[in-house]
Order: sequence, then structure tokens, then C-alpha cells
Amino acid sequence: MDQLTPPTRPVGVLVMEYGEPATIEEVEPYLRGHFGGQTPPADYVAFLCERCRRVWGADQGISGAQAVFTALAALLAESEVGYRVVFGARYWHPYIDAALAELASEQIADVVILPLSPFGSHMALRDYQSAMERARAALPNPPRMHLIEGWADLPGFTATVTENAQAALERFPAESRGEVVGLFIAHSVAESARKPEDAYRQLMEESGTQLASALGLSSWRSAYYSAEGPGQWLGPDVLEAIDQLHQAGARQILAVPISATYDNVELNYELDVRMADHATALGIAYERAGAPNAAPAMIVGLRDLIIASAQVAR
Repeated sequence: MDQLTPPTRPVGVLVMEYGEPATIEEVEPYLRGHFGGQTPPADYVAFLCERCRRVWGADQGISGAQAVFTALAALLAESEVGYRVVFGARYWHPYIDAALAELASEQIADVVILPLSPFGSHMALRDYQSAMERARAALPNPPRMHLIEGWADLPGFTATVTENAQAALERFPAESRGEVVGLFIAHSVAESARKPEDAYRQLMEESGTQLASALGLSSWRSAYYSAEGPGQWLGPDVLEAIDQLHQAGARQILAVPISATYDNVELNYELDVRMADHATALGIAYERAGAPNAAPAMIVGLRDLIIASAQVAR
């Protein structure tokens, strides 16, 4: 964006994510948030602990979301206007309600809300919005909130996804690179006849088409991970997609987390354990692209997006 004019009064910025534990000791209390405050089943705690250890290689990890937040807050701090930037998570500390209360205590009248989810599904946005509404209702003088609902077409984001995918593609032998099949993955979401996720699926397909073209891939498909709970979820699952590609003759697969912003346990377990192990068992050469994390191009783009939203808020 060119020559963005900062707002004339301080604006709060709430960077939101779902949240995840940072140590093995945090797994059980973290899961309580998913079980309505009740003690989670021991087998589920053990299940998530094992996943965390497989991804981290130790008993603690590094927050990719925190790295994005830190880089974005530092860039906004260079603005002429004092943006007050805080971090809030849906299911872990610091919670969204505490982050919003902190801004309200400083008499900030307007808050730009940035979910670290570029592809805004009905399910994800509904979850974030319900958390924000509860947090706002608990405040005596709540600020006005301005939600950025999606930013999948942000140039800095798409450029970084493409750059990371290109780097992974180049790890395949040059002589067989033309045979690589792209597998572009995103988090699955529940859908129903009443609230289908057609827009989310369409965005995946459009983004996949653009990425495949930029990479020069002649063949690709989309797939989804982490379908949990009852009802219908977007598919196919990533392992089902690998099986289908293998049956169709694919022997080299490039996996790209096309809708991810940062590394996290859920994503990395899918890419580095579940998918990688399955591909290896089938004799498929497998590479995966990295998530954007705190890539400068994406951080600059998010900074500009926040400033533009703040202009509307003032």
C-alpha cells in the first residue's frame, strides 16, 4: 500500500490465534479449555503429549505465533502513532478476554482485530467472534472492534508461500522435477447443508491454482487435515489424498501448507510425521514447504493492512 496515513489517535491492535501449549506440563491445563473446564481424559492428554514431543524433539517448543506477533509489534512501533499491540489466544494464555481488557483499561476506543488465519472459514470466524463478544460484554466501557476477516490475497503472504514452496520444490532432482505433484493442504472445517464452507473451499482451489501456476506444476490437488468431531468435514484427508495420488502414479509429492501462517504442533505433526511417514511407506519422495512465520514480506503486508483498518476506525 502506498503512503498510508496513520490514525490521529492511538489504536489498539489485538493479534489473535487459537493457542497451544509451550511445554509438556501445559498440555493438561491447555486441554481443559477444550473440555469446558473439565479435566480431559488421560488418554487424550497422553496423545497430545506424544504429538508435542514428536514435533518439538523435547519437552518444550517455540511459539511460531509469538514470533509473528513480536515482529509485527516491532514494526508497528516504528509508526508515528503509538499503536498498542497485544496478543491473545482463544484457548491458552494470554486469553482474548485478558488481552482486550488490557486495552480497555488504557481507555483505547478502537481495536483492530487481526486473526492469524488468512483463510477465514465460517467455523473459525464464528469461534473468534463468539470469544470477542463474550470478552467485550464483560467490560464496562468496551472499545469498538474492527475485525479483519481474511487476508489470503495479501501479496506479502502469497509471495512468501510461493517462495517457500519453490525452495522445497528445488530439493527434488532437477531431472525429475517436472513429475512432482503438488499437495496443498489446509485445516479442515465442519460444514452442513445450513452452513456450507463453499467459500473456504473455493478460496483453497483458487489459491492452489495460482500457486501451481507460479511453481510450474502440471498436477496438484488440495487436501485437509485435523477433521475432528461428528458431522461432515471438508475432505479428503491428507493421507487419503496421498493414497489417491499414489494410485494415480505419483512418485514425488510436494506438500505445501497453503493456508498456514506459522509453525505449530498440529500443522507440523501432519507435515513432518503423519504425511511424511505415510509417503515414505509408499515409496514416495516427499518434501514439504515451510510456513511463512515471521517472513519480512508478510509482516510488512500485515502492518499495512492494520494501518489501513485503523484509518477506517478513526
